[in-house]
Parts: sequence; C-alpha cells; structure tokens
Amino acid sequence: MYRKGFCALLFIFFSHSITAQKSSKEEKSLYKKAKKHLVTEDYKSAQADYNKLIEANAQEVIYSFEGGLSYYFADFEREKSIPLFEAALENTKDDTIPELYYYLAKSYYLNGDYDKSADAFTKFKPFIKMNTAEGKALLEKSNEYLKIDDTGKKYLAKKDPNIKVFNLSEKINSSYGDYAPFLKESDNILLFTSRRKVNSNKTDKDLLPYEDVYVAKQINDVWELITDKKEIQKYIPRNLNTSKHDAGILYSSDGKTLYTYQKDGIWKSLLENEKWSKLMELDENINSSKFNTPSISLSEDGNTMLFVAYRKEGIGEKDIYKSVKNSEGNWGKAENLGDIINSKLDEDSPYLTKDGETLYFSSKGHNGIGGYDIFKSTLTNGTWSTPENLGIPLNSPSDDIYLVIDKEGINGFLSSDRNGGIGGMDIYSFCTACPTEVIHSINGLIVDNNDAPINSGAINLENKTSKEIVVTSPVQEGKFKLTTSSTGEHLIAIDVPSYEKQGISIALPNESSTSDLTVKVAKITKADQDYQVISVSSNNLGLNLSDTIKVEPLIVQNDTNNSSDGSRIATGIIAEYQENFSYNKKEINLENPKLKEMIRKAVNKGGKIYIAIESSASKVPTKTYKTNINLASLRGDETKIALIKMLKKNGIKEDDIKVNSINSFVSGPDYSGDYKNIEKYLKYQYVKIVIK
Repeated sequence: MYRKGFCALLFIFFSHSITAQKSSKEEKSLYKKAKKHLVTEDYKSAQADYNKLIEANAQEVIYSFEGGLSYYFADFEREKSIPLFEAALENTKDDTIPELYYYLAKSYYLNGDYDKSADAFTKFKPFIKMNTAEGKALLEKSNEYLKIDDTGKKYLAKKDPNIKVFNLSEKINSSYGDYAPFLKESDNILLFTSRRKVNSNKTDKDLLPYEDVYVAKQINDVWELITDKKEIQKYIPRNLNTSKHDAGILYSSDGKTLYTYQKDGIWKSLLENEKWSKLMELDENINSSKFNTPSISLSEDGNTMLFVAYRKEGIGEKDIYKSVKNSEGNWGKAENLGDIINSKLDEDSPYLTKDGETLYFSSKGHNGIGGYDIFKSTLTNGTWSTPENLGIPLNSPSDDIYLVIDKEGINGFLSSDRNGGIGGMDIYSFCTACPTEVIHSINGLIVDNNDAPINSGAINLENKTSKEIVVTSPVQEGKFKLTTSSTGEHLIAIDVPSYEKQGISIALPNESSTSDLTVKVAKITKADQDYQVISVSSNNLGLNLSDTIKVEPLIVQNDTNNSSDGSRIATGIIAEYQENFSYNKKEINLENPKLKEMIRKAVNKGGKIYIAIESSASKVPTKTYKTNINLASLRGDETKIALIKMLKKNGIKEDDIKVNSINSFVSGPDYSGDYKNIEKYLKYQYVKIVIK
C-alpha cells in the first residue's frame, strides 16, 4: 500500500515569529479560515483562500509564504509553491521568515532545479538553531539534500534523450493515488491499484479512501478503464474489492493465477473454467510479517517469489526477500536478498525479468535523487550486481516506484508523484529507445510598414507539397507562436485583415529548432501599380527573406455600378461585429441590434459579400465539447451558418455570400481553477465578424 506521509511544519525550529501585518476584518477572517484549512490539510480550500488574500494584499509576506505551503504539501501542482515562496522572499525584510529558504530549497529540488536548491539550502543553514536536537537533525537533513542536489545535477547531465515518459492521462489517473501497474500482455490488459473516491465515504486513518483494483484496456493506442462488470470479471475475481484495502499485484506468466493484497497479506486466485476462484491466503513463509506490503514478483516458471516485508532480521525497515517452492508446492523459508540489494532505508516493488537475470526495484537508499528511485541489478554467478540508478527521466526528485518492463527491456510502466501529474501518484508509460521527436517552435511578431504590431488575424504554416495548413496561430498584440513536428518546405502565410493572403517559403530541418521571426507586411506603389511586400527576418537564424505580389486595384462598387472587366471588387470593410460568450455558449444572439445593423449594411451594399470570421475560446476547460479548440471551431461554424441564413432571409443570394476564412483558436491566460472569474476569461470567449 502506497501512502505519502505529511511533513510537519518547521516553525518550532526557529527563533523568529510570524505575524501578519495590520489588515481589515475581512482579511483577518479569511486568513483565519485559510490557516485552518492549511493545518487540517485541506490544501485545495487553503489554496483558494490564500490566492484571494494575495490578490487583496500581494505585499503581505505571510500570505505568500503560507500560500506556498498549501501547494508544497499538496499531492500535486507542488511546483506552484515556487513563485509564492519567491514572492514572499522578495517582500520579506532581512531574516523575518528564514523557513522560506528551506521550503524554497525543497521546492526547487522537487522541480529539478538543483543549482537553485543548493543555493537556497546554503543560505538557510545559518538560521538553524544548533542548540536543539531538532536543529541538529535539520542541519543533517539540509546537508543530505545538498548531496542529493549534487547527484541530481550529475544525472541530469547524463539524461538520455531517447527515453520518454508519458502520463496515461485522466482516462486512467485520478486526483488521488494511482499506482502498481501490471500488464497482462496476452490480453493487453493493465491491472492497477487506486485510492480514488468512489461511492463510499469511508476513509483510512490517513483520511484517504481505501484502495481498490481497476482494470484498463488499450483501445486504438489509448488506455481506458473497463467499466462493464462482466468484462471486468474476466480479469479479476468477482467482489475482489471490499470495504478495506485491496490491491492487484500480478498475474502468473500463464495468466491463470492472480496475486492480490488483502487483509494485510498476499492472496491468490486461480482461473478455473474461465472463472476466478475465491481468494486463498499464502502461507506464513510469505505472510509472517507484522506489516506486509503488496509488492511481489515471480520467476517465469512461478517457482521463485521475490516479496517485500518488514521483518526483525531485516537490513532496513522494508527489505526484499526470496522464497522458493518446495517439491510439495509450498513456499519455502524466506531469505533476505542481502545488503547488495537491501539498504538501511526502504526497498520496494521488485520486478524480475522473464529470464530471471535482471532485477528492477525501488529504493530510498543507494545513490538516489530523492524519495524512491528505480534501480537495476543483474545476476552473475548467483550474485546480484551493485544496483544501478536508472537516472533521469525514469527517476525524478519525487517517488518513482512499481516499474514493470517488457522482455526486450524497451517499453513499460511505472508510478510516480513527480511534478506535472494529475494526482498524488500517477501511472506513466515509458519507452527506452524512442525515436527522437522533432519539434519546431516558431515565435514571431507581425508588424505593418510602420513597425506597428498587427493585432488580429492569423499566421498559418502551410506544407508546400500537400498545400495543407499544418498549424495556425492567432495574432494577439502582434505576437504569434507556431509549434510543429513537420519538416521540409513550408510557407509562413499571413491571413490578417486589410492585407492579401501571402506566404513566404521556409525550410524546417529534420532536427528540433527554435526560431524568433519578425514578419513585416507593407503596401507600396511603384509606377502606378500597387504591391504588397512580406518580409521574414530572424537574427538567431541569420534569415532575411522577402516576397512581393501585385495587388489588383480595388474598384469601389455601389448600388448603381458593377464591374465587368474581371477586376477584383471590394469596398474595404463594410461592417464589423464582435460578440462575447458566457461559458460553453456557442450561438450568437440573432436579436442583437448591432448584429442586425451589420446585416443591414451588408444588404445595402449589394453584390458579393465577403465574410471573415474569428472565433476564440478561453482556456477554461470544457467537458461538454471535450476540447477548447473544438468549442472555438463550433463558435465559428455556428456563426457562419447563422450569417448565411440571415443574409438569405434579407434577399441576398447564397452564391453572392463568400465566407473567405474562419480562424479558430484558444486564447487568454492559463486556467487556474477560477472558473467563476468571468471578468478574467470573458474577453477571450468571442466571435468577431468582418464583412467586406
């Protein structure tokens, strides 16, 4: 069973007291509530309260410091503590809160910023009260972290770019703990354990729900939970999940025996006539410890078991033991694997490869970079080799545990509570020989001939061969960003109001790149002819490209004259309209007087009507439409349909209605759980219509 312990606050170690400055009654009341939530470990509520306090008084050090603690002690998004601790440190005077250095150092460390972590620990050490036992222990702990920071830097320098680690997403992981994955390769089934909240409100002593076993299947390269009860019973016994802790551990190599954890022991169930038998507890040679853990591994023939237990004769608190079946089929006396594998600290989650010659396991000892790290040892002449740390990215500053890997040693799964996860402990897949992914990141600025930013429209990256748009970026305050893995010849194409659509060639190499581009678009006249010039320059790439197109003269059309010479006809912008939407709304208001006025102007113009639509969704998540870009696209599509209907209703022929472009995108600030902040997100939820 995986539990993450709560770290007590360190205020008692220091001589400096922490008191909030003078504040209003409302602030004091909110601060009291925030502090209560922090102390009772209701971190989500504490985060909301401290964020409100910081918004009201950003200079108050205690709000930023304790707000940082509310993220630091939480199960996920712990990296959000860093800017809060940094803000507190910036606003504090002298050594008002020396604890800041400690928590900032730990936060940097958990984020993999080893240099910053070491610097903060060094600054923190002089504040420790060395005349107390707690202070001496804290000094020892700080020195230990300084060594870990040094180790982390070394592993980071040796990081293998061909090893990729992927979170299995919200389809598998929850906001609670999800761990102990095991792949039943014959059926492509993933068994795992979760402490997610289900129907019952019962919790264990640590206030978290009890463990249950879950089954997932890979469908079209995506892992998804199996929810059909009959389907689930193909892979685990009926009623396996009880009101207490239940964990799935592994299947035997033939898939006919399932080992599970229940009632603080290891049990098994046999597949007989396509049905799983009742659970049977293993004998005392396996289950004789005061506290047993749901971590075992079997040899290919099923006759050797490696398991984890707390035992008096152990080297550390949790050690890995071995038991071999005797001629009667019973498990023999357990043997400790010895001090090459087991350290004075905890070991867990052994995984023996099919050939029995390689052991993967997790340990808090040996030469790690924090929490549990995953190690590898090989069996030579009956002796296990010195464990090798698998390094970054398989290991992180957080707990990395429960690794399982295929027989080729290439693909597998692990559990980790590293930064960027969905819950406290998440399940990840990995590959150790992944092809290096090519990523091109193009950051840019688009300006007119007066170097003034162009503030609307879009920049497209088009494949010159297929003529398809690879990626589109909205233009906001003159800025755009294009990210793609596409390579070869492309066009950087502008599609902005008042200018012709125009592109310029650019070659994207077969290796990742980052470039900063300036795109300038200008209108010039030479020898009574109108031209549009687009230029693309980049200092870091040494790039300076330009392209010129001839622009046919605009012939202004009114109710009494028509063009018959084939020239391009336009009157410039006839009317513009923008409507902002509330959350998840996608239909424009057909009764809006401004919309009706735009339609009237378009009808009075007569002739062909050219329409450009820009539709945006904010970054507030939408379950209704699955993704924000889907919502933005639907807003654009719904607007197109509505405009055509309105114009036709007012006598405009459909052949005379030309929707030249619909640019849809997601914009605005990153979502931070504040969906009720309408003022913050409303202006990024809109449709803009331009009629020419």
